Amino acid sequence: MPHFGDYQNAIYNAGLSGVIPKLPVDYATLEQRASAAMPPSVLGYVQGGCGDEFTQNNNADAFRHWGMTPRMMVDCSRRDLSIDLFGMRLPSPIFMAPVGVIGICTQDGHGDLAAARASAETGVPLMASTLSNDPLESVAGALGDTPGFFQLYTPKDKALAESLVRRAEAAGYKGIVVTLDTWVTGWRPRDLNVANFPQLRGAVLMNYFSDPVFRAMLARPPEEDGAAAVRQWAGVFGKVLTWDDMAWLRSLTTLPLILKGICHPDDARR
Repeated sequence: MPHFGDYQNAIYNAGLSGVIPKLPVDYATLEQRASAAMPPSVLGYVQGGCGDEFTQNNNADAFRHWGMTPRMMVDCSRRDLSIDLFGMRLPSPIFMAPVGVIGICTQDGHGDLAAARASAETGVPLMASTLSNDPLESVAGALGDTPGFFQLYTPKDKALAESLVRRAEAAGYKGIVVTLDTWVTGWRPRDLNVANFPQLRGAVLMNYFSDPVFRAMLARPPEEDGAAAVRQWAGVFGKVLTWDDMAWLRSLTTLPLILKGICHPDDARR
């Protein structure tokens, strides 16, 4: 795994030949460039949150209260950021979070593959979203030796859920990240004010459209009747999960089950 600080050496050395970075390395400028590059509908979906976004902003601000105190007189020429988690040694304590519309955030419509390539290069494990513009198998293939995890939006149809889980296991993902907090979408004013929901327009649904169980539900394949396929997706998306469902999910795979969306300490303890 590369030492992240060493990326600057490559930048400075390239600068000796007159080459400057194509992308900014500070967050503020990167955000400005991304905002200028994305269509308004995509930008609103990515940047927006629920309600007045008060909680979203507070959560981001909370991280600014944390700092790092380095220790001196320590030989750090060899660094090891690896951790033991889920019965395996992972190269990084940081994960790339699942972003359901990352596929449409790049001009070529393959943002999921771009994220996987970044994961492979940096060694930072990727959590790949169910909502993807590329099949989960293709995303896994782009990860190289970096571990990947599959984030599952559990469908109402159990056979479809089983198919997605088994596909993820067969593709080499190291865990199933079960999303608990999105069986109904939040009240998102930025999207509601422009009546825009990318999935209902057929975006990032390739894991469904490529699934044999889902395709068997359709009178005609998505390639011939995309609108009907989207309606079918809307009908099966978002199973309300309870603790009783965990035994069923556990029976589908030997992979670790990681529960995503837990907020209350009592739920975490349970």
